[in-house]
Amino acid sequence: MTGRIVVGVDGSPQSAGALELAVARAALGGQTLELVNSYSMPADIHFYGYQGIAAAQPVDWFREYSQELLAAAAARVAELAPDITCSLTSEMGTPAFVLGAASEGADLVVVGRRGLGAAASVVLGSVSNRLTVDARCPLVVVGHGEQPASGPVVVGVDGSDFGTQALRHALGEAAARGTSVRAVTAFQVSDQAVQGDPELVARIRAGVEGDAADIIAKALADARTPETESVTVDGVAVEGRAADAILAHADDAQLIVVGSHGKGLVRRVLLGSVSRQVLNDADRPVAVVDLPEE
Repeated sequence: MTGRIVVGVDGSPQSAGALELAVARAALGGQTLELVNSYSMPADIHFYGYQGIAAAQPVDWFREYSQELLAAAAARVAELAPDITCSLTSEMGTPAFVLGAASEGADLVVVGRRGLGAAASVVLGSVSNRLTVDARCPLVVVGHGEQPASGPVVVGVDGSDFGTQALRHALGEAAARGTSVRAVTAFQVSDQAVQGDPELVARIRAGVEGDAADIIAKALADARTPETESVTVDGVAVEGRAADAILAHADDAQLIVVGSHGKGLVRRVLLGSVSRQVLNDADRPVAVVDLPEE
């Protein structure tokens, strides 16, 4: 832990929710907050001010507005937790790029879900979506009103390095929050050739379910640290699709943790389909965890 949490600030209700979660997390872990806002000029202003004179005033206006948003966010932090130290970063550029750069060396980067509007849980916001690829530390995505105060940390485990890293992060979060971990892994018994033999299907299902439980046990052995030895972990092996299994067992979760997946050798190209579905459909904060930098 480096002691710094980056928070995206843009004045939206989702951003306010992200700020509140970040404040609560910083209060638990003793981190400082870096409040970040980016600004840019619309294309029509760029064209209007192509000679560089007319554009000067709009740039100043956007910069001042950005600074006002950050000052209001800092005032809110002082309201919620006067002892937390804040730094303010206002930069010209796209939000995902500016936040991605700020996340270098941070413990967490926290942003609002956005992009959902009235059609909740349909499309993940463009900034949070892009940050699943560009963030250089664990990313937490928060929707408006998604602030469960208790419950376990739920994590998806699948036998990959990404799943083990997600479990490691979930254990750390549970230790900081004083709660337990629910580790969920999914399995499927789909061989149509044996569906007519219930006894054989039952034996196959029991074997596959046992394998799934072993996946959790192995990941836990690799993920535990001395700081997280006391965290209680409940393993859940579920027949079905992985994202559905995670979401079905997260109704009481205060945080869902998933591995980024899909990056492999071509790193930072695609977010895995399971992680993407959980981000899109979850009704509570979701942390996306990548493998550590080499």
